Amino acid sequence: MKILKKLKPEERGLTRTLWEQVFTEDTKEFLDYYYTEKTKNNEIYVIETDHDIRAMMQLNPYVIQMGKKAIESRYIVAVATEPLYRHRGYMAELLSKTARDLYQQKMPFFFLMPASEKIYYPHNYRFIYAADVWSVKGTDGEELTIQKIVELQNDSGVTLRKAEGKDCKKLGDFAEEVLEKQKIQVYTKRDAAYYMRLLKEQESEKGGILIAEQDGEMRGILVFDEEDGLAVREPLIRKGYEDVFDKAGVILKKEEKKKPLIMARLLNIESLLSSMVCREEMDLEFVLYDPVIRENNRLFMLKGNEEHLVVRTRTAHTGKDDAVQKISIDALTSIVFGYKELEKIEEEEKEIFSAEFKEEISKLMPFSPVFINEIV
Repeated sequence: MKILKKLKPEERGLTRTLWEQVFTEDTKEFLDYYYTEKTKNNEIYVIETDHDIRAMMQLNPYVIQMGKKAIESRYIVAVATEPLYRHRGYMAELLSKTARDLYQQKMPFFFLMPASEKIYYPHNYRFIYAADVWSVKGTDGEELTIQKIVELQNDSGVTLRKAEGKDCKKLGDFAEEVLEKQKIQVYTKRDAAYYMRLLKEQESEKGGILIAEQDGEMRGILVFDEEDGLAVREPLIRKGYEDVFDKAGVILKKEEKKKPLIMARLLNIESLLSSMVCREEMDLEFVLYDPVIRENNRLFMLKGNEEHLVVRTRTAHTGKDDAVQKISIDALTSIVFGYKELEKIEEEEKEIFSAEFKEEISKLMPFSPVFINEIV
């Protein structure tokens, strides 16, 4: 007998065997961290047959800053099926069940880092964030290790050191300040608890957080690991100190091409749209189609200005509403996160937007730029 259920907190550790079977690249140290820290408060949905777990999907809670509001969201990780039970639709069942459950919680969206875009595209996931790709070298182009970095000498007054637990409050305050000044619209909220978890996560992968200080003040931070050579991500640098790592002998190079990293699935559309604001006075109607969350299949009426946006909905009626613009949940995802131009969305989603729709929807301030770099 097949059962789809959400595990109780004390049952979450039962999924480790499946994780080890499917994600063989993950180390014991990382899994020890994950099943100690992340499963304290996450949600795990599984499919069981004969009392054994055959497939799972884990939802890790994050608070996301969306414009001026902080909202609850979930980061989907460890979507896995036992090899002998693949191609039975188990993953699709888990994706649909979690989407419907989180819709009921009025969650605007949840997100994941896909192993392959092709896996999640048919399930209404679309990219919302492409990350900068960074490399790091010494001033003479030499390869660096963190040990070499913290031993570097310079006369610029910049010091580099690895973060410790006592730094986490300052790290959270620093990151929030930098992201706010960069006018990032969507990001995972940072505080002491966030950086304490991140520090443990990085240490489980032979990494950590590097801090650049000058005149006793934090000027820049970056996340690193050394599992396979030195890799860095997410440098956050205070405005006016963009060369702080260079001065210390650590040359950060940003590649020209970004890497598509995070896909999202919209959930409660009324909650999502109610968090948005307009550039100018707008009046827009559209009929939404969502193949999974049927409650989203409604006529949406948006009216607002720079001060506020009012979102109303009602059942769409055949005949009466035939002339209203139709739009898919997929196209709406790309629009609200500003990931693609309207013409590109029309082409890729095979949808046609009226001139009036394009004019009015462009008055919405998209949730862009996005900055989500979490691994789990």
